[in-house]
Amino acid sequence: LVESWDGFRARFATIGGGGGEGDVVVVDILEKESVVRLGRRVYDMAEYVSKELTPEAGDEYATMVHGDYKAMNVFLPSESTREGNKDAIMIDFSCAGIGYGMSDVGMHIVHAVLPRDLDNGGEERLVEGYLVALENAVNRRRRRRRRRSKRIDDDYDGEGKEEEEERWTYPREVAMRHYRLACVDYLRFIMGRFWRSATPESFEKKSESKNTTLINRNLEVAMAFIAKVDRYLEVFEKEKREREMMMMH
Repeated sequence: LVESWDGFRARFATIGGGGGEGDVVVVDILEKESVVRLGRRVYDMAEYVSKELTPEAGDEYATMVHGDYKAMNVFLPSESTREGNKDAIMIDFSCAGIGYGMSDVGMHIVHAVLPRDLDNGGEERLVEGYLVALENAVNRRRRRRRRRSKRIDDDYDGEGKEEEEERWTYPREVAMRHYRLACVDYLRFIMGRFWRSATPESFEKKSESKNTTLINRNLEVAMAFIAKVDRYLEVFEKEKREREMMMMH
């Protein structure tokens, strides 16, 4: 992993000689001291991050995750079929398993959304949209199960909503922690599998490929994700150190 990252940096830093605005951004990011060491940092934190993202089936917030939730694994209804089927259809469940749904969210966002659409609160709005939809879906299912089991609906108000104290929620602090862990873990995967042989030329060749994820064909997306994970990783490195110190005492 460390060797893969060092090679990626060496190959992509060379594009900074053109003098363009994008070139300067690439150089600024890849030459930042913490980013120079990013491969080693991700490697050193890999076990900790993996453990934090691996719940037991019965743990709170654990669910089935797709595991490869990229844009090309999701079929959206066309105009001709939208009347009969409004739901998206997922394919390729070869990586499915128990985890946190935020892992799929983190992967999908970096696969499908440009950095300019994530700026100024755009990323937070996307994540919040997922969380609201998730909470609504979970609470609808809970209501259906309660009605089937008790055959009464006395626990609901006149509008068919649960009492506030009974509503299931995904606390935002917990959800965003899972999201940030997922981003760190996904960069580890990208580093080791795809960026080992990536070059500016391979990015350019795939730039218009709809079957290639943005992070493997769009330099702006790749640099923005690197900068984001650099920030997230700093938080979890501190968290890990503090936990280790507490265990020593």
